[in-house]
Amino acid sequence: MDDCRWWTVARDVTAGVARRLPSALIGTAMLVTFAGILGPTWGAAVALGWLAAGALVLTRPGERLAATTVMRYRPAPQSWLAADVRQLAPGRRIDVYVAPKATGVFALGGHTVAIGERSVDAGTRTAALQAAARSAVAELRAGRTRPELAMGWWSGPWLFAKLTAGAFLPPRWYPFFRLFGSVMVGMSVVTCLGHGQPVAAGLGVCLLADLALDYLGRRRAGAAARRRTVPSLARA
Repeated sequence: MDDCRWWTVARDVTAGVARRLPSALIGTAMLVTFAGILGPTWGAAVALGWLAAGALVLTRPGERLAATTVMRYRPAPQSWLAADVRQLAPGRRIDVYVAPKATGVFALGGHTVAIGERSVDAGTRTAALQAAARSAVAELRAGRTRPELAMGWWSGPWLFAKLTAGAFLPPRWYPFFRLFGSVMVGMSVVTCLGHGQPVAAGLGVCLLADLALDYLGRRRAGAAARRRTVPSLARA
């Protein structure tokens, strides 16, 4: 699922959690810092409410709300995927959606199967998609709940900050600011360790990891786009 929105869920649970863990820790730290401005009582209430809301996303109602409102998934009850899901898991309630700017078929949370919008636009029900559907349903039937939705919620403040900064910076300046930010954060980590502040140093490491993962994700998306372009040119 290359070149997708940040909320598109990877098939590999471990990779999905590892990808979102740094931003989730940064987002939670930002929220707790903001909540501290409100005072001990209100600050604790806001912070605990934020963490609890992320945990509620792991339930069926919370998962459905996140899929339809935050992630912009579209219900697809009449699709071939929905028919296959009903055959593969008779009697079980599994929601079926179309995921924007995604490819393939994948499980989401503990009660959802989605097909990428690009796969729908292709109009072909391939053997690979059917195999992916069987794998996704088997994962849900095994009782596994994927944690990426909760991780995405806890990442919210940091993701919003990055999107806001990106909206005001000219694209040609992105590489410079990423390099400058990485150097400054690296220096801050060393300084925090030298002054006995491991928590601040840990957040700095999370920032560096998130920047590195963003860079690798863009490289991967660019390579995937080039692979899709070459066959198209060959056919032309």
